[in-house]
Amino acid sequence: MSTKETKKKKTRQVWLNVLPDNLWLKVDKGVSIWEALEYTDIDITSDCGGMGTCGKCKVKIISAVDPPSAEEEDLLDQDELEQGIRLACRTKINHDMVIYTGEEGEEGDFLKILTTSHVITDMYIPLSQIDPLVDKKLVILPSDIQKDGLSDLDAIKQVLGPKYRDLRAPLTCLRKLTDRLKETAFQGTAILHEQWLVDWQNESKADCGYGLVFDLGTSTVVGKLFSLNDGNEVGVTSCLNSQSRHGADVISRLQYIKDHSRGVARMHQLLVSDLNLLTEHLLKTAGLTKDDIFVAVAAGNTTMQHFLLNLSPIGIAEAPFSPVLTDGLIEKAADLGLKMHEAAMLYTMPMKSGYIGGDLLSVALASGVAEQQDEIILGLDLGTNGELFLGNGKKLLTCSAAAGPALEGAKISSGMIAKAGAIEGVSYGSHRLKYKVIGNIKPRGLCGSGLVDLIAILLHLGVIDDEGLIVPPDKQTVKKLTSKVVKRNGVYDFLIVSAKDSGSGKAVYLTQKDVRALQLAKAAIAAGVETLMDELAIGVSDIDHVYLAGALGNYVDPLSTVRIGLIPQVDPKIIKSLGNAASQGAAMVLLAKKYWRKADQLAHFIQHVELSSRRDFNEHFIGHMYFPKQNAW
Repeated sequence: MSTKETKKKKTRQVWLNVLPDNLWLKVDKGVSIWEALEYTDIDITSDCGGMGTCGKCKVKIISAVDPPSAEEEDLLDQDELEQGIRLACRTKINHDMVIYTGEEGEEGDFLKILTTSHVITDMYIPLSQIDPLVDKKLVILPSDIQKDGLSDLDAIKQVLGPKYRDLRAPLTCLRKLTDRLKETAFQGTAILHEQWLVDWQNESKADCGYGLVFDLGTSTVVGKLFSLNDGNEVGVTSCLNSQSRHGADVISRLQYIKDHSRGVARMHQLLVSDLNLLTEHLLKTAGLTKDDIFVAVAAGNTTMQHFLLNLSPIGIAEAPFSPVLTDGLIEKAADLGLKMHEAAMLYTMPMKSGYIGGDLLSVALASGVAEQQDEIILGLDLGTNGELFLGNGKKLLTCSAAAGPALEGAKISSGMIAKAGAIEGVSYGSHRLKYKVIGNIKPRGLCGSGLVDLIAILLHLGVIDDEGLIVPPDKQTVKKLTSKVVKRNGVYDFLIVSAKDSGSGKAVYLTQKDVRALQLAKAAIAAGVETLMDELAIGVSDIDHVYLAGALGNYVDPLSTVRIGLIPQVDPKIIKSLGNAASQGAAMVLLAKKYWRKADQLAHFIQHVELSSRRDFNEHFIGHMYFPKQNAW
């Protein structure tokens, strides 16, 4: 390259300094901040995957700031623009730039991610029934067992007995086996996976068996460490799903891989990094090393499980919504980049369809619905995607309703994930609204459960009518709240918290647009339920139990879900939360082989109903856009 060409290339690159991480990046002139940070560990909030429509990828420009783009003028308020706040996806880096990506006081924030499970039947496996996917057996080889030239592996087979006559071993084990036997004086622990000897350890390791469970949520990822000896949950940890920087929902991420040739590899890398981070934290907490982990089970929606396996889920993006596979797989964890023992195995839960994944099958497994012969059970996994099942052991139907991310607070004007400052619950008493805020600090926004609660109460009080309109102050009967209803841009919004009382210094509103977003989300789920009810030819009174799973399902008030019409008008007493049932079902598989077989049987038994091709679903959807007129309170 000539001197002139070298000089020209240098002028096309500029520096980006990212605070508070003090990260320095040399980037091509003209790229956006979003593009510059795409392959870093800097986490930028976004619901739209950098499309410039959500207004949440805010950064503060510390150096000289250029005039805002048209999108920024629409999505940011005047105070933000004057302070140098810009959108990462709309701001081009045309000169050396210094930006700040953190928030004041953010160091004390914590996320409220659902990690616990609630047992509604005898789901925790009794000690007598524990039969983990990987076994550890104490083996003592007699001193004369090799006198006839018996191989090391055949000697171990002979001691283990007829059940293991077809025992094999991978080369990684065989290359070390002779030395390991000598080191342990031919008395040690055989690590067994099905008919494979995967390692030989000291005899002290016989009672030291551990496995991992991963819940691959679209928004959050949960890791759990289990003892394979007694089934106890040893540790739990969680984090935000790093893929969120490419969109808050599955659809946005599918669009990302469609637009980027290495998109699948990128999504795989981000997810594996999250899982390794969770694993490292769990092992450190328990005083273990990666070589103590020989097995893990992962459950997630079909797209997330494809990303984990480094498979392209692009077929799910459009009709007929076909994934690469729906089978449960058993693969070497190391081949996928997971940091465990070199011979560790990863089980991924079986799936049913493009939008019914291993997470819902895990929920169904944990609920015991397939063992129920008489009563009808409705199960709803209310996360970023709305997935449902209805029926019992005689007939079980499932469907996926495209609810969108509103139920998790995304694409809501003051919406946020469940972290410090999020309103997670709302009540009414003494003529005023009372808010339950995560972290007990000043509110900064609404998460999904707070949104559902607030709208349910405003419906109850007549501030919102059954069509979803925020009622003008002069037409309201509850005069104590009329001052909260304000006209902005030609429509009425509800002021939740004033600027001076909020944690961000900005007023928190429930806008008319927010109410519409919730109506769309709840209508999709309610229409899905009614479509399944039609298929089973049952009515609301025939439903005996309603089980809620997922983050929203755990924290939302059951009465609120009935009041807004998210679920049918059942007696709230029959509604129970399963908590993180996806990880519970995966844990059952980890701890007892029979549940791996049951999961596969369940995947074949359950009948998937594709809603997109059904006229009755569209009719039900329109009908459920309205809120119920009957007041559950």
